[in-house]
Amino acid sequence: MNTRAVAAVARKDITAVLRNRGVRTPLIVAPLVILVVLPILLVSGASFLTANAVIPADTVPLREFAPETQAQMTGFTGPGLWAVFVLEFFLAPLYLLVPLIVATVIAADSFAGERERRTLEALLHTPTTDEDLLLAKLLASWLPAVAVGLAGFVVYAVVANTVAWPLVGRIFFPNAVWVVLALWVSPAIAALGLGLMVLVSSRVNSLQAAHQIGSLVVLPVLLLVVGQIVGVSFLSLELVVLAGALLWIGNAALLTVGARTFRRDRLAQRL
Repeated sequence: MNTRAVAAVARKDITAVLRNRGVRTPLIVAPLVILVVLPILLVSGASFLTANAVIPADTVPLREFAPETQAQMTGFTGPGLWAVFVLEFFLAPLYLLVPLIVATVIAADSFAGERERRTLEALLHTPTTDEDLLLAKLLASWLPAVAVGLAGFVVYAVVANTVAWPLVGRIFFPNAVWVVLALWVSPAIAALGLGLMVLVSSRVNSLQAAHQIGSLVVLPVLLLVVGQIVGVSFLSLELVVLAGALLWIGNAALLTVGARTFRRDRLAQRL
C-alpha cells in the first residue's frame, strides 16, 4: 500500500469538502439542529407547558418502558423525568444520524463530485492502485464523520446537562448506552453509510443522483426513531453493543465486496 498517496488523496478530498459550501453547510446544520436546537426545544418546551398546566406534570408513563429503562429514570418526576427521557432515550437514535449524514454527504461527493468538477481524470492517473484509491476515498469520508460524531457527543453532553440542570439538579449525562453509541456504534454506522455511498457515487454520473440514492441509507435509523416514539423498542446496553458488532461485520463484508468490484477503468469509461 502506498500510504503517502492514500494520505494525499484523502487530504485533497477533505480540503475540497471544507471549501465546498454546498457540502459544508449540511455538515454544520444537521449536527447543530439534532444535538443543540432539538434537545433545547423539547426540554424547554415541555417545562413551559408543564409549568402552565397545559400538559400533565407526569409526562412520561414509566410503566410502559422496559425494566432497565424504568430503573435509569427512577427518582425523577414531572418535567425532570421528561428531560431525562428525551435526552437519554428519545434522542439517542437521532444522534446516529449525525455521523451517518456527514459520511454520506462527503462520500457522495467522492466520485460524482470529482466528475462534475472535471478532476476525476487527473485522479485516475495518480500513482495508486485501485485498493489504495478506494481506501483513500473511504478514509476521507470516515475520519471527518467520526470526528464530528465524537465532537457532537461532547457538545450534546454539555447541552443536555445544562438544559436539564434546573429540572434535575445534577449532572446525569452521559450514561453507558450513550458512551457505547459514541465510541462503538457511531464509527460503525459512519463506515457502513460511506461504504455504500462510495460504491454508489462511483456508478452514477451526477452528485444529485448520488445524494438521492444515498438518502435511502438513513431509513433504518429513522425506523429506529419511530420505534422509540411509539414505544416498540428502546435502546438498551446489550442491544447497542450487539448492533455495533453487526454493523462492523457488515462493514467488513462491504469492504471486501467493494475492493473486489472497484476498478478505475470502469470510472474512466464514464468520463
